[in-house]
Formats: sequence, C-alpha cells, structure tokens
Amino acid sequence: MRKNLTRIERLRSQSEISRVFKSSSRVSCPGAKLVYRRNELEWNRIAVTLVRKYGNSVQRNRSKRILREIYRSLKNNLKPGFDFIVVLYPGDYDYSIRESQLKYLFARADIFL
Repeated sequence: MRKNLTRIERLRSQSEISRVFKSSSRVSCPGAKLVYRRNELEWNRIAVTLVRKYGNSVQRNRSKRILREIYRSLKNNLKPGFDFIVVLYPGDYDYSIRESQLKYLFARADIFL
C-alpha cells in the first residue's frame, strides 16, 4: 500500500461527512475524538475537523497537517473499509502526544490490525 494520502482517501464532500456524523460510533480521549463508520470500499477515508475557537489559522492548519501526517504513517496498520473523522480540541499537544492520542483512539475502536 502506498504511504502517501491520496485524493480517494479523503472525505471531501459535506454529504459524506454528515453521513459519518449521523450513523457512526465514537471514541474519545482528552484532546481528540474519533468518529468512525464502515464504508463499502476497500480503503479507509479520513477527514480532520477542529472545534470552534481553536486558535488562529496558523495553529489550526498546523494541527491538521500534523494529524494527517500521523495518520499517513499509521494507515498501513489499520483495518480497511472505514470512514474516519478526527475532531481535535485545543491544547498544548505536540506531535508525539497527538500520535499517542490517535493510536489510543484506533486501538479503542478495535481498528488496529
């Protein structure tokens, strides 16, 4: 499997994102929440969202970029066929903390291989 995050691996349209929020399972930890749902595809898709009042645009974009990079490095260890939405909360979280949060959420959702 390729290591980069391709276009088909992203949830892009509002209808896809709202479908995941409506009929989904949720797990959370301090600083992040994972909303996930089975899809009929052979690959996973992901979207990263932030809560309101997250900070300025630099902080928001950096947090999303970091999380997408962490997901990109972990995606080969996940079960295929899921749509994920990761909701991030503000706080003093660096790369290693966000990585451990995401691993914890995937493990709790029983998605790790």
